[in-house]
Amino acid sequence: MLVASSLAMAGSVSFAQQPGPAPATRPVSSPWDWQTASPESQGLSAAKLAALQKVMAAKKTRALLVIRHDRIVCEWYAPSNSAATKQGTASLAKALVGGLSLAVAMTDGQIALEDPATKFVPHWKEDPRKAKITIRHLGSHTSGLDDAEADNLPHDKLTGWKGDFWKQLSPPRDPFTLSREATPMIFAPGEKISYSNPGIGMMTYCVTAAIRDTTNKDVRTLLRERVMRPIGVPDAEWSAGYGKTYNVDGLPLIGSWGGASYTPRAAARLGRLVLREGNWEGRQILSKDALRQVTTDAGLPGHCGMGWWSNGGGRYPKLPKDAVWGAGAGDQLLLVIPSLDLIMVRNGQTLAPGPDEPPVRQDDVFTRYHDYRARILFEPLVEAVSSPTPKTSSAGTTSFAPFESSGLTPLEAP
Repeated sequence: MLVASSLAMAGSVSFAQQPGPAPATRPVSSPWDWQTASPESQGLSAAKLAALQKVMAAKKTRALLVIRHDRIVCEWYAPSNSAATKQGTASLAKALVGGLSLAVAMTDGQIALEDPATKFVPHWKEDPRKAKITIRHLGSHTSGLDDAEADNLPHDKLTGWKGDFWKQLSPPRDPFTLSREATPMIFAPGEKISYSNPGIGMMTYCVTAAIRDTTNKDVRTLLRERVMRPIGVPDAEWSAGYGKTYNVDGLPLIGSWGGASYTPRAAARLGRLVLREGNWEGRQILSKDALRQVTTDAGLPGHCGMGWWSNGGGRYPKLPKDAVWGAGAGDQLLLVIPSLDLIMVRNGQTLAPGPDEPPVRQDDVFTRYHDYRARILFEPLVEAVSSPTPKTSSAGTTSFAPFESSGLTPLEAP
């Protein structure tokens, strides 16, 4: 198996070591599984990829998985981690739980991004500002709902409704009721981007209200039956919602702002589903349009998707504009770049600047979180691409897809 080994912690890297115990047997619903290959055979520089892996290992990474053209070209785990180790998501759950459950409901025609939230939250009909919130606003951090954070304090030091949001209390002090009733508006919907955990919670509240009369009445079950099992992820390889279900006004609500866990390969399968526009081995699991609307630029300040982040605004010129990613505290990351046929999963502790690097600026959500990870991880990964993406034509011959979306030209091979 062509993977990078944990020996790289000592400064060397190999692409021919076993990563550790294999995950549990795949469900029969999807016998497909990853194949492995050398980086060069998939148009990547092995030297640049190894250099990137070394940097990641030095920056407290636990797992790094790189896939191109459906081939694992680098799979590396720190000691005490393996392919079978579930990694906590933190806010990566916003994309994998919140965004993808929304995509299922959209595929079924039960909800749309332009729907007013009041269609599912009648409590807001008499509030002149909250009545203007749409699903699109909730998913893209532009709803105007305040965040359950303050002054960079740890969650256990927060007070009032913000402190209670993180305590997993029973109704009426549960995070969903607090998001609905206690969270104030701090600006008009669509005016700007301001990160909001309650906003994502209310997006999933709306999804749950939309599916309440269907077979799968909560988003955990919905994802298990409609996405995870069909793409071959065993139940043991993922979890969602802090392992809790809140019953609020008859709705079985699952936290989607955090509290999930996935093995790196399970997360990568979701990346593959996004890259392939909802199609899994000939089966259209999610509609192309729903997945596009959820993962790409929503056309609002910040250029976010629904729980996803995108380079649609071109903030990172070295990345293709079709790059999308989910991200959580500690830099739990899933990056998908369709134009390069590239998927990357990274888990670990926060990617922090070293003593010789400038500190991370705190201006906004991008300077605080995304700019450094783009510079230290996303951009070097793209720079490791040494050939364009092969694309099979209708006649069955292989051509090469241009780098049009990014303006990049193929890099010279090492």
